[in-house]
Parts: sequence; structure tokens; C-alpha cells
Amino acid sequence: MSTTLYAGPGKLYAATYVLWPEGENGVLKYEIAQEKDDAAQAMHGRVLSTLGDTIGRISLTPFDNWTALKYLFPAFLGVTTAAGAGALAIGTRPHNVAAGSDVPATIWNPDGVKIVVARTAVTKHPDLHLGVGKALFGPVEWTAIPASSTAVGTAAAFHAITESGAADPGGQMIVTDFIREAWTGAWGAVAGFGGDGGAALQAEEEWTITSEVKYSPLKVMRQTLAMKLDSVQFMAKARVVGPTWTQIEANVLTGRVTGSRWGNPGAQGSAIDLVLTSTSGKTITLKNADVHGEGFEFGGTRLGTGEVGFVNQMSFTSGAPNPLLIFSA
Repeated sequence: MSTTLYAGPGKLYAATYVLWPEGENGVLKYEIAQEKDDAAQAMHGRVLSTLGDTIGRISLTPFDNWTALKYLFPAFLGVTTAAGAGALAIGTRPHNVAAGSDVPATIWNPDGVKIVVARTAVTKHPDLHLGVGKALFGPVEWTAIPASSTAVGTAAAFHAITESGAADPGGQMIVTDFIREAWTGAWGAVAGFGGDGGAALQAEEEWTITSEVKYSPLKVMRQTLAMKLDSVQFMAKARVVGPTWTQIEANVLTGRVTGSRWGNPGAQGSAIDLVLTSTSGKTITLKNADVHGEGFEFGGTRLGTGEVGFVNQMSFTSGAPNPLLIFSA
């Protein structure tokens, strides 16, 4: 008696790009989530269940390929990458941008097994970890919803499985764009923050760029049929090395009363960008950033300056939002 055992690595191929799970035995996961709606009555409690919403989720932590940024941060988030200038577009439907076609994604295993997911979009964008020995990307998640022309309950509404003999769908592994190195910063020309002619702004261990992107599902009879972009915010944070505690204090607390507005126009008086630069010359620019928070530590084995955050504030030109985050090519 033979038993089919499914095991081994996988990659995600989406026609224009390929992503590889980071780490030895890195995990690429695809799951179908079904809502269970219970029906109950007083004498017997729950007596049955019915199906509510059904969606799929693909999740992985990508390998450190800098060129993946243009696929993980589309321009409609207000993010500039090698693919083009960022143009924030709240209300965008990520599965069918500009009323485009469904975007399938293929998950492939060298044993010849593949799953073709019919309609996908990135709905959890990664945090970035910038530092020596730090994996560049945090977890990413794609949401799969029913194909535009297929109803839930129909074969291949979400995916099609090939059990054997599936050829490699394409995409080549490269390491020429591998980034896992030291980064320094400069927050305008603010005294002590790296751009005033003194020492560069550094992080004790790493800079973290957090992605706070919100989507809402659009449903008919409980079933998600589309999603839309609601809001975008990015923050850079680190336990900074360079500014004195007095210099941090001057920018975090001095003159900041309840109700003070961050960024420009606001308490800092002008638009100040945070520019992070890697050893190899890659740059990340957080536009119109203002500094939040401070902390002081005594004892232990770490440096005594607590974490500081730089949060972007939106700015406009002729009524149109400017890019929030800019990645160099």
C-alpha cells in the first residue's frame, strides 16, 4: 500500500515575479479560510452550521531580493520603486487594479506539484528590517478571492491543483540584489540627527520600516468579492545612536502641547525627510517625517537610548498627495 506524502520547498510565481521563502526550510503556506455560522435554539444549543465567507491566504517571508520591492509595494500605496513614482489612490481594488484582469499566482514544488491560485493580491505588506545579519523582509500575505467569472462552490473558484508532472512555471533565483548590510540615517539637518554635518545617525541593532496599510472587504451575501484600499501609513523606528538625550528631547517634547500637529505644516515647522542609506548605496526616504517618543534605560546589556519613531505625514502638490515612501532602484 502506497501513501502520498507531500513535502519539500516551494516558490511563488506570479507571471511577472518570483518570490522565494527566506531561510533554511522556509515556509510558503496557502490556506482556505471558511467562516462557520452557527444556528442554535434554546432546548439544544447549537444544532447546525452554515457557510459564511470563504477566502484564501498565501503567506511567506520573502528572500532578501531588493527587486522584490516593486511587487510588494505597488504605486497606488504612494510608494516609489523601480517600477515608477508612487501615486496614492485610496479606494483602489488591489485584485483588479484599474479594472484589470485577475492576477493568478502559481505555487510550485520540485516534486511536480503545483497549485494555481486564480485571483490574488498582496494585502499585508511587509515590514523591512535594515541591519547587519537581519533578513530584509517581514511576513507578506496575499488574499485570494473567487475568480471574477466563477462562483463559490464551483471547481477552480479559488485554485486548481496539479498532483504530479507540473513543470517549473518560471522565474530565476538571483543574488546580485541581495541586501543585508549596515544602514545609516539623516533626518534633515536637525542637530544630532545625521544631516547636520556631524556623525551619521545609526541604529543600535536595526532600522525597522513598518507598513500600516488597511483594506476593507466588499461583500455580497457575506462572500468577499473584492477589496478596497482604505489608508496607508509608514514608520521608521530604531534605538538611535548619535543624538544626545537633550537633542532627542528638544524634538520630541519641547514645544509639543496637546493637539500639536506633527510634520509640515505643524510643530516641526518644515517638511523634513528621513533618508536611510545602506553600505552599497541603496536608499529609503520617508517623506515629511516627524519624530515620536523617547525612552531611557539604565542597567542591562543594551545601550541606554530607547526607541524613537519617525512617522510620515501626508503632503500635497496641487491637491494631489505626494509619495510617502521612496525606494531607490
